[in-house]
Amino acid sequence: MSSQLGPGAVPNYETWFKAAGEELFQRAYFYTRDPMLAEDIAQEAAIKAYKAWGDAQMRDAILTSAAYRRTIVKNCFLDHIKVRSRTKQDEVELDDDRHGRAVTGSDHDLRLAILSLEDTEQEMIILVYYSGLTIGEAGTQLGIPAWRAYRLHERALANLAGLLNEGKG
Repeated sequence: MSSQLGPGAVPNYETWFKAAGEELFQRAYFYTRDPMLAEDIAQEAAIKAYKAWGDAQMRDAILTSAAYRRTIVKNCFLDHIKVRSRTKQDEVELDDDRHGRAVTGSDHDLRLAILSLEDTEQEMIILVYYSGLTIGEAGTQLGIPAWRAYRLHERALANLAGLLNEGKG
């Protein structure tokens, strides 16, 4: 998401948020698979962006770097996991009942394994398998040539398989 304002103009946060809100939500939904929780996490990410908006360097990173925005959402999700892990088990079960479904172990394990990958590997997996981009398109989003994108994709799959097999053993 790049600014379409003239040189020297300071972009308005509200305008940016209207354009980027769906991107934040989609990334949060990947992590949570729960629309209500994804909305909460996307809002937390938006609040973090708002707090950083006054700093020109931070605002520029938010406006120009998709990776930076993805990292904000990821960190908000990880913060949620940390807090949730401190809750009592019966509260977690009630939370699952409230949302009408429990996260299956394999789905949860896969998402945690993806979060354990190196950042570029993680992004490659998410862009290809959850955002529906081709490997070449994902490479373009990551700013790497196609040949490197294919190597990154292979490495990411191998590392992901290793992480998932570790969890079984």
